[in-house]
Amino acid sequence: MKRLLTVCISILLSGCASSYVSFQNIEKPKEQYHKIFVITVFNEINVKTLNEETYDKYFRDDINDLKSMDSRRLMENALKNEISNPRTPITSSKDEFKVNIDINYNNFISTLRKCDTEAILLINETDYYYEVSERISNCGEIKKSESPKAVFQAYLIDINSMQPFWVGKIYSSGTQWDDANTIYRSMSRRLNKRLIKEKILLPPLLIRK
Repeated sequence: MKRLLTVCISILLSGCASSYVSFQNIEKPKEQYHKIFVITVFNEINVKTLNEETYDKYFRDDINDLKSMDSRRLMENALKNEISNPRTPITSSKDEFKVNIDINYNNFISTLRKCDTEAILLINETDYYYEVSERISNCGEIKKSESPKAVFQAYLIDINSMQPFWVGKIYSSGTQWDDANTIYRSMSRRLNKRLIKEKILLPPLLIRK
């Protein structure tokens, strides 16, 4: 019975990660964007414009690197699951670029055009760590728990100007039952709500059966 109660509590508390978005509208779009291309990177970046020089400096070696393959899949799947809908289809870089091959700027641009991209959603994971906490049980035993925390930078880049028109930082915090997947889902969910509220993305249509 005690074991069952523990399992039930774990299920209830799992997926309790929360996120907060701090953002700046650089230029208000005239209309909402429909087709979004998602890129995730895990190295330090600072993007003012996405030209060939910036691409070669920040993305060419990291946009499909082997080191970040698993984290990239997790994050881009979370972003796609939370944001993509019939009104706002999402294309992920992981689905277009094979791992560990060289993608030059011309290849990159031609892929964006092939996908009819209107805007690039660039997510940069700047920090991911665990916060350790301790508590003393009734019998005097010291128990430790680790809770994941993460910080992300987000850029929305217009495909015509190749400059960010919206930037933000997302702070995500989980419980000891959370993992990278729930952190990424929380970040994606909060980001999607903010972009819809700012009238950058269209809300999904509710279809009654």
